[in-house]
Amino acid sequence: MISKELSAALGFAVREAKKRRHEYVCLEHVLFAVIHDSRGVEIIESCGGSPENLKINLDKFLNEQIESVPEDGEYVLQQTIGFQRVIQRAVNHARSAEKQTVSLGDIIASIFQEKDSHAAYFLQSEGLTRLDVLRYISHQSANLTDNRSDLEKPDKEDVLDKEDTKEDKKKKSSDILELFTTDLVEQARLGKLDPLIGRENELERTIQVLCRRRKHNPVFVGEPGVGKTAMAEGLALRIVQGDIPDLLKNTHIFALDLGGILAGTKFRGDFEQRLKKIISALKKKEDAILFIDEIHTIVGAGATSSGSMDASNILKPVLTSGEL
Repeated sequence: MISKELSAALGFAVREAKKRRHEYVCLEHVLFAVIHDSRGVEIIESCGGSPENLKINLDKFLNEQIESVPEDGEYVLQQTIGFQRVIQRAVNHARSAEKQTVSLGDIIASIFQEKDSHAAYFLQSEGLTRLDVLRYISHQSANLTDNRSDLEKPDKEDVLDKEDTKEDKKKKSSDILELFTTDLVEQARLGKLDPLIGRENELERTIQVLCRRRKHNPVFVGEPGVGKTAMAEGLALRIVQGDIPDLLKNTHIFALDLGGILAGTKFRGDFEQRLKKIISALKKKEDAILFIDEIHTIVGAGATSSGSMDASNILKPVLTSGEL
């Protein structure tokens, strides 16, 4: 059985194709309809994507890439093979998961399997993966059956998983960073950090590495207590004082709270989802530096006994590409 939201979205897709005088209803019409539904927007945003960007890209694609039938021409609206495959896969997935209805989440996950489609490309360009969507909708199903006490106090997980208002959604990226990172530059500006003494050469070398176009990931190695964390704090002080190259001016240093990310993770994949949201939020911020204290602890962090995926494997591709 198709859910009300999905039925409304499919109807919207058909009407959109008719309005634009397109001969076929394709996946891009469906995705365009999904991001006009509040539930679809919630799924996209919760997985780290931007519905607004998708809306702009899809609208441009539908206007420029799909040919319209002339006003005086007659035609019968048809579905593309890709459209039919996506619906069938979503139905099969819902059955295998023993779900009563096929939802918008099932459709979004199914679109990813049409790898040659523009719809899948637009989703991937927002940093979304099929696994992100499946994990989100499975957690939502689990939450519906989870009997929580009315007296339970909200914690970090509640802030991540709550149903946001429109204003909250705009602040989501900054909320993630406020929850799981500390802005060292802001701390320095408030006078909460001590000055760095006797590490001028190391600090200059750090600044040189950070100013590279790629491979700009310095690592401080040394015995406990020699001042590795103080190096990051000293850099934050230099930024506040303005004694820094123009490339690093107005930069913010976010110190990652790895323990906070791990705390309260109930389901498999929660840790990875939190870390990916933090990385996504940092990539969207201009002039952001991520500082990981005790970096050796990220090897194995969040890994399960049956898998090799941990924090280091999630961070590695982002660091090597130069995005962070």
